[in-house]
Amino acid sequence: MSFRQYLLENWTLKLTAILLAFVLWLMVRGNPNAERVISVPLEVRVPRNMEITSERPATVDVTVRGAFSNTWFAPALPTYFIDMQNLGEGEHIVQLSPANVRFPRASGLEAMAVRPVRLKLTLERSIAKEVPVRVVTQGEPEPEFDIYEISVSPASVILSGPRSRIESTNEIRTEAITVAGHRASMREFANLDLRDDAVHSAPPGPVEVNIELGPHRALRRVTGVRVVPDDRNATVTPQFISLQVLVPVTMERTLTAEDFAASVFVSQLPPNQLSASLKPEVRLKSGDHPAVVIKAIQPAAVVVKRNKRS
Repeated sequence: MSFRQYLLENWTLKLTAILLAFVLWLMVRGNPNAERVISVPLEVRVPRNMEITSERPATVDVTVRGAFSNTWFAPALPTYFIDMQNLGEGEHIVQLSPANVRFPRASGLEAMAVRPVRLKLTLERSIAKEVPVRVVTQGEPEPEFDIYEISVSPASVILSGPRSRIESTNEIRTEAITVAGHRASMREFANLDLRDDAVHSAPPGPVEVNIELGPHRALRRVTGVRVVPDDRNATVTPQFISLQVLVPVTMERTLTAEDFAASVFVSQLPPNQLSASLKPEVRLKSGDHPAVVIKAIQPAAVVVKRNKRS
């Protein structure tokens, strides 16, 4: 069958169908009094340094009247606009009216009604705050191994967001890092656990985490560590202290009092203060060692007295 024969076959029925479709299109698309309900995006303008903290819809339903031409599918879509720039912090009831519907230019449409008729919106001031980063670990290392030290870079970040949420936040955690089954030191990059979409961090992450692992440690007691004041005319009582020290069980030699230096800083006292109770500062003479940790000092403080100069 040729195309012409196919076109002319039952041509009356085909023409009738085309005419009915055209009439229906005129009734639905071209009738200037036709009404329909459409969903339009909701645009809210808020004051500077403020944000909306309550739930709000992304769209509202608008009843519109007019001829819906093909330009309806153009990129420029109608929106509903709410201006809150002159409002302060707190809860606000906003009435919605057809007057705030913005149509594309020359659309020929008219807004008749808006649903919902009102919205409850809460404004809150945006603030920023610096908080430390806390590393979260999961699991335990291989048997006979310990976590010696955990460090993170950067050690703190700046959080910004609604005032109530930032003021109640004192730290930001990382996503959990698994140490289960490890026996060697680890270097990982972890994302910050920002569960609140309204809170943002700077820098945004991830952060670099270093986890120092080593052989299991035991608690050892070191006695006879002498406390030395930074003023020769001062006396210290007691003159010697004891330490509780975590030491790797694999360390070949035993740490003694000669491996540690203990100091008190009398020079930091006011000139007219003759005595005070100070906490000694204790360190390894050989420098910091992540495997050796001073857990306790006994006694925790010593009495320092300035001797009168002759």
